Order: sequence, then C-alpha cells, then structure tokens
Amino acid sequence: MLKKLLSISVVVLLIGGMLALVGASYMKRSNQKVNKLVVRVCGNDGKGFLKKEDLEKTINTEGALLNYRLADFSEKSIEKKLKSNPYIDRVDCYLGLEGEVFVNVKERIPVVRVYEKNNQSYYLDENGILFPIGKNYAPRVMIANGYLGDLKQKQLNTVYDSAYFNTPLYDLFTLVSYIRKDAFLNAQIAQLYYNSIGEWELVPELGDHIIKFGSMANMDQKFENLRAFYQELSLRSGWNDYQIINLTFNNQIVCTKK
Repeated sequence: MLKKLLSISVVVLLIGGMLALVGASYMKRSNQKVNKLVVRVCGNDGKGFLKKEDLEKTINTEGALLNYRLADFSEKSIEKKLKSNPYIDRVDCYLGLEGEVFVNVKERIPVVRVYEKNNQSYYLDENGILFPIGKNYAPRVMIANGYLGDLKQKQLNTVYDSAYFNTPLYDLFTLVSYIRKDAFLNAQIAQLYYNSIGEWELVPELGDHIIKFGSMANMDQKFENLRAFYQELSLRSGWNDYQIINLTFNNQIVCTKK
C-alpha cells in the first residue's frame, strides 16, 4: 500500500513539475517581444508589383511592431492589413521561436491586360480577379481591347460574379485560360480584340494576319483547328501569305490570301 502511495506521489510530483515548466515557458514566451520582421515576396525576384520595403513599412508602421509583446501580437491583423493591397494574392504570417515575425506574400499573376473603350485599363489574374495596373511595373502579358464597354464595377472583383456572366469579360477570361494551358498558343497569341458585332479576333505574334475566332461556340474545336493549321504551316514557308484565318465555319478553316 505504501509503495502504491509513493508511486502515486511521484507521478503527481512529476506532472506538477511538468505543468510548472510549461507555465514558466508560456509566461516567458508571452512576455517575449517581437525583435525582427522578415518579409518574403514569393516568386517575383524583386521585379513585380510588390516591393519588400513597402510591405515592411505597411506592417511596421512607425516602428510600432518591434518591441510588441508576443502575447499581444496578432498574425491575423497583419494578414488582414496586407490583404487590402490589390496586388497581393495570399499572405501567411507566423511567429518564430526567437520572437521573429515571418510574413510570406504571394503576388498576383496577371494573365491579360484589358483596355476598355473608355481607355480604362486593368489586369485579370490567373484566378479571374480584376486588379489595377501598377505605377512602376508593366509585365508582358496578352492584351485585350475593342468594344468591351465599361465592364469594371468597383464592388465586384472577380469575373465569376454573376454580373459578369454573359459579358465579354467573362468570355475573355475563358479564352485566355484556354490559351495559357497550351504552350504553343500561349506563345503565339498576343492580343484578343472584341469587335463591334460581338465576335472575337486574335492577333498572333508570328505572322501578319488576323484570326477570326467568332463567338464562343465550339471554342475547343476552333482552337484544335487553329493548332492543326499552324502545325501544317510550320512545315512550309508562308506565315505572312495570309490576311485572314477564319475559324467561324464548322469543322474547317477558311483562309484569305493577301
């Protein structure tokens, strides 16, 4: 019986000691202060819409972040503050073991620059998010213009909002998304033009011709026909022999020579 009581006492003391250590460690951790801010902008190698120095200033306003007690620090508040930046796609903020604050930021990847008829210009990113052009950075992406109207609405920021269904902007993103998935088409198609009768025309990088794409009907088949045409054309000279490549007819391509 005595041995059993001694064993129980030892276990209780061990548990008590462990709890005391955990409590002391927690108190020390809570009173520890932020001593370093580490900001990483993923993927832009210093060339992009975002500058690490600007993000550091946004986070550490007037040096207020440093010397913050860890117990009073909120990762969510940092993430919320940065997410108001239209060029930021994702933010992850976490604390290090020595009081460091690590902030990893993913920049939006633009896929097309849209020029509307009113001269308004903005980008669509790879997720269909609308965001403004930058003051100091202009990436090389596909261009879209023509009779697009005034489609941008400030309260909506994605082409998947219902207000954009059945509009040129939603169709534009569908076209660009398809083109980007094909390495050849992505390199070949430079511009998308929405004409006055509501049909799309494509402008290539190589070749002095216009591709009449038409409506969104049979989109996959049209692109397959275009790819097959270019493959055949690559076997011979004549990239500049044509004025118009017309994809609007079912299961065929009609070409107009110069």
